[in-house]
Amino acid sequence: MKPSTRSTLLKLHRWVGLAFAALLLVQGLSGALLVFREEIEGTIHPALVVTPGERLPVQTLVDNVREASPQATLQRIKFAEDPARAAMFVMRLENGAPWMVAVDPYSGGIVRAGSYGAWPAEWLFHLHDTLLAGKTGEIIVTIEGVALIFLAVFGIIIWWPGRRRLKSGFRILTGQGADRTVRTAHRAIGAAIGIVLVMSGTTGALLIHRAALQAYMPVVPRPKFEVALSQAPLLPVDTLIADARGRHGPLPLREVRFSGAAGQVVALYFQDEASRRPNATRQYFYNAYEGVELGRYEPAALPPMNTAYDWLFTIHTGKAGGFVGRLVVLAAGLSLVFFAGSGVWLWFSARRQKRARRAKAESRVVRNAA
Repeated sequence: MKPSTRSTLLKLHRWVGLAFAALLLVQGLSGALLVFREEIEGTIHPALVVTPGERLPVQTLVDNVREASPQATLQRIKFAEDPARAAMFVMRLENGAPWMVAVDPYSGGIVRAGSYGAWPAEWLFHLHDTLLAGKTGEIIVTIEGVALIFLAVFGIIIWWPGRRRLKSGFRILTGQGADRTVRTAHRAIGAAIGIVLVMSGTTGALLIHRAALQAYMPVVPRPKFEVALSQAPLLPVDTLIADARGRHGPLPLREVRFSGAAGQVVALYFQDEASRRPNATRQYFYNAYEGVELGRYEPAALPPMNTAYDWLFTIHTGKAGGFVGRLVVLAAGLSLVFFAGSGVWLWFSARRQKRARRAKAESRVVRNAA
């Protein structure tokens, strides 16, 4: 690489990094914490850990939650893979604000309820996802993702020491001053984790705009159904679950979603044990008045592009690689915190050294003139 080209890329890398340092710090720290979100929530909220026993009917849990929170509309229920975890009921207040309720699926007791303020991990997720700024936040996070890809790719290009000196490129020098240590650590860690950061920025940006991008891709959209309101009573959720299991097998239930003004469309999400993707689900949609299956969304029957998109979240969170994968994503998040801090450090250090050289030069000129 020509010295002039390298110098230009280095300046771009520096200024883009400085412009997005605060965002990278927020995204890196929040992303790192979210890797072990369930474990953190269990520590913050010990009541979420329940004693397994005989599960109550899902409809009983629904009735308990609706009675306890009449001011909110039920949107979905999430059942953890861990049988010792409470079920999470996600609701929406009349003003559109979220309301979340944790329920012991064995006793039916409500162990915790409240808005995002009562659920720090949920607040953290929305900070990471949208910066708590809705659509505007999504755009900013997307731009930050593109900037991260640029920084990682061109950072590796700038760093590249050549094949013969490749090993030295990962060396962190100590004992030669803090600036030297920070600079070599910035380069070495960036080269080591760069490909993971590219993956993180790419998958994150694609996840935010997944629905919009699918309109231009050869994918089968997740089905949506509408059922007219009726005076007829809604069937118990357990009736729908039993029908789905009778048709498709005794799969573990992971989520139940309700749509329509009265929750008359119910989507049942069962764990797809035949899929290699850890969070893969088979989804069956029901008319809750009649108990009729309206449609389905099964990974095995979908085209390859659907499979690719469905893997995005699993890759982004590191779950695709199991515990080791999560540790890698944790390291990537923490590295962003380091890069944001060390990049600003090096910039201030360079400015300080530049001022010192200028002052020294001016002093020399004065002495020569005298």
